[in-house]
Amino acid sequence: MSDNNNTTMTIVKPSKQYSMTVVPHRPYLRILIIFVFVFTFLLAVIGSFLLGRYYSTDGVDLGGEDITSFKLEYEEQLLDIAKLEQQVANLRLASEVDRKANEEVRGQVVDLKTQLVELEQDNTFYRSLMRPNASDQGLVVDAPSVTAILGSIDRYKYNVVIKQIVAQHRLLSGYVEFELLGRQAGALRKLALKDISDSINVEQIKLRFKYFQRIEGEMLLPEGFVPERIQIKVVVQAPKKAVIDKKFGWLVKES
Repeated sequence: MSDNNNTTMTIVKPSKQYSMTVVPHRPYLRILIIFVFVFTFLLAVIGSFLLGRYYSTDGVDLGGEDITSFKLEYEEQLLDIAKLEQQVANLRLASEVDRKANEEVRGQVVDLKTQLVELEQDNTFYRSLMRPNASDQGLVVDAPSVTAILGSIDRYKYNVVIKQIVAQHRLLSGYVEFELLGRQAGALRKLALKDISDSINVEQIKLRFKYFQRIEGEMLLPEGFVPERIQIKVVVQAPKKAVIDKKFGWLVKES
């Protein structure tokens, strides 16, 4: 009796009951769903490809328009460059023409100045002949002018003026001797003008003038000859006999 009272009763919990639905067996429906899914996926892929191609093609068209625009702009820039190069060439040509013109003008100015100096010298010379000073009267031998000839060695131009400065000019006659003194191979040497000038063929150069006489030409010095001085001797035979002996240093002007 006591054993029955001490026995413990085990409580059993009931399991959760799920609602059940009866579904008809349709095997083709699963296949249809798979087909729809695959078709939708392919449609999405094809759509994406076509859309990408559309935008890609549209982009290429825009790029083509840009390239055409760039080509046109490039050709215009080439034309501008050609125009600028032509302008530069024209400016260079104009500059060269101006430079040559300036050189010609400078040359003409130098020539005019030279002519002016020569005219002033001639004016002074003729005035001295017509209006002599008291200290300059008589027969005057100007210092010889010797000018080097460019591009030639030992070749010079010479010019000697012998003039009569008197109150009353009369015809003067006589002769002049022109000699060049110097050294050659260390030895003294004297050269007559006829030996070094083609325009003179006599030692005694004839004088016959009323106002002045000019003796000029070119002379070629022997190789190795070093000139030191010029000696000029004037012998007057009429209207009154006289002898003038002059010595001048060797001074050369650059042409």
